[in-house]
Amino acid sequence: MKKRIVIILLCLLFAGCEKSVVSRQDVSSGEIRTVSLIAVGDNLIHDSVYKSAARGEGYDFRPIFAGVAPVIAGHDLKFVNQETILGGVEIGLSSYPRFNSPFEVGDALVELGFNLISVANNHTLDRGEVGVFNAVNYWQAQPVVYAGAEKDAAAETVKRFAVNGVRFAFIAYTYGTNGIPHPGEKSHLANVYADEKARVDIEGVRAAVDVVIVSMHWGEEYQDYPNAEQKRQAAYLSDLGADIIIGHHPHVIQPVDLIKNKSGRETFVIYSLGNFLSGQVGTNRLIGMAVSLVIELDGAELKLVDPKARLLFHYRDHGAYRVIPYSEIPEGFLSDYDYYFARKKKLIRHYYENIAVY
Repeated sequence: MKKRIVIILLCLLFAGCEKSVVSRQDVSSGEIRTVSLIAVGDNLIHDSVYKSAARGEGYDFRPIFAGVAPVIAGHDLKFVNQETILGGVEIGLSSYPRFNSPFEVGDALVELGFNLISVANNHTLDRGEVGVFNAVNYWQAQPVVYAGAEKDAAAETVKRFAVNGVRFAFIAYTYGTNGIPHPGEKSHLANVYADEKARVDIEGVRAAVDVVIVSMHWGEEYQDYPNAEQKRQAAYLSDLGADIIIGHHPHVIQPVDLIKNKSGRETFVIYSLGNFLSGQVGTNRLIGMAVSLVIELDGAELKLVDPKARLLFHYRDHGAYRVIPYSEIPEGFLSDYDYYFARKKKLIRHYYENIAVY
């Protein structure tokens, strides 16, 4: 019964039951359908973060995110990389280097409206198979689309859904799992990237959907610019047919770009969103961004318009963590405010200047 309710919720949220999806051929060129998307980066729950959220025998992370709620609200698709596995308190909470977080982290994200969740990252296997099982069970009970880890080998890696009559495919990959092997060679537990796997995944769904979104946990930590492999993979995924690439892992902001593939189709690339929330220190790691855009579908013609980058900041005040818009940083919490804003704006626009940064 519970499983049936979840399926109904998903259909209501995304209008995503395939029977209700309008095909490209059925849509007149005069009918423009739009979907708004916003994406934030790494939700990295160190012990200092979950201890600050402790309330009696449980946890409440909602106050941490209250200040950023207006930024997230009003978008159809809301993406976050849940960096730490939600294995729950039953297997013991833990921090660096092998994380495990309480389910209440997810509760706060869902209440905030996040509905597109990547769980593919270098910490996916931190607590083994049981951690993945618990996390997948949790996300399957929520009105979200998640990708990047599965408890069943037969589960679909590519998640398909529809919003406002626009058909989406969502795939999440990670470069690796910190050297932790897949238990029993069960590769479905963490979706590790390979060119051939991406080819099979995207080619298998490209003709059946309007938009392909790929989440990539890639790159080098704390580097302001993408490395050669990130650029190569972005071009390769674009050639395969990816429309939007959402990058994370460096824990700092990297530029965005609009690249054109061999067939002339454009792909919007976010190389790194930076941290959304973490217990890390250092100004560059405390400044993340929320990138938004509007997906327009006019018949079979796809346009990605109105890209914006909203700088975010997370900090600790008397033991309590907060995530807020950069423009609302309290006095005394960041020296050189103007310097960092100008620096991040220039960085974000390094490859592509037609994005508003604020």
